[in-house]
Amino acid sequence: MTIEPRLEQLEKRNKRLTVALTMTVVAMAAVVTMAATGEKRGVFDMVVARTIFVKNDAGKVVVGLGANDDGDGLVETDSAKGKELVALGSNPDGGRVWVNNKTGESIASMSADEYGNGDLVS
Repeated sequence: MTIEPRLEQLEKRNKRLTVALTMTVVAMAAVVTMAATGEKRGVFDMVVARTIFVKNDAGKVVVGLGANDDGDGLVETDSAKGKELVALGSNPDGGRVWVNNKTGESIASMSADEYGNGDLVS
């Protein structure tokens, strides 16, 4: 094969590769654009996580779902200023609910005592 046919063959191949590359870039840009403007809500049958935080519009965490130091479930709701307001958790004898005022001071607590009876502290 002489040089001229080889050059023509290389030019045709180069043109095909250039078109393929351009199409790939355009397709990737379309996918990224659709992902950026697509629906932001999802429907799931199950979500598994160690901890879930919900933030308000200001970026402050206002709800936390996770585990306490003993590995038991814990739900906390906080004010927009970051003060814990209500928490649901557990103690060694059973469940516990506690409520704090706007400064974070405990104002009520309800839990099970060592016999499994209700114990309300105000």
